[in-house]
Amino acid sequence: MTLRLVDGGIPAFEWKMKRFEIPYTEEEMIELKNKIEEGLLDEKKASKKRYEMKNDTKSSFELYRKILQKLPGAPGNLVLAATTANLMTIIEVFKSDLDLREEFKNSTKKIDGIELDRYQWLKKLTYENGIDSIRFLIGRSY
Repeated sequence: MTLRLVDGGIPAFEWKMKRFEIPYTEEEMIELKNKIEEGLLDEKKASKKRYEMKNDTKSSFELYRKILQKLPGAPGNLVLAATTANLMTIIEVFKSDLDLREEFKNSTKKIDGIELDRYQWLKKLTYENGIDSIRFLIGRSY
């Protein structure tokens, strides 16, 4: 059996991060004000906003739902490929004889003895294991 990969317009899964502003505490504001008055710090630099990157679980889950909607609700093959630094590695070939979308959605993966649903599995691969994204490719049998 030969499997031809087809890009079916399914978005790649990547863990989303969001930039949040970190407000200055009252003590920090007083310290900055003192440094400005003493001439140790420029006023422009002191008023610069601070940011921190945090998980955007809502956007990540919405992306996962969008991926599920794009999967065909028919028999087929799904190839999952991890991409890191322009290198694509096949991590799984998923086959369904009934409904690819439902079977993928309801399947689990075992990592380190723990069963994870597909969303948690994708999160672990992309957020915790440093994979840039997971591509979803439809496999056509010939």
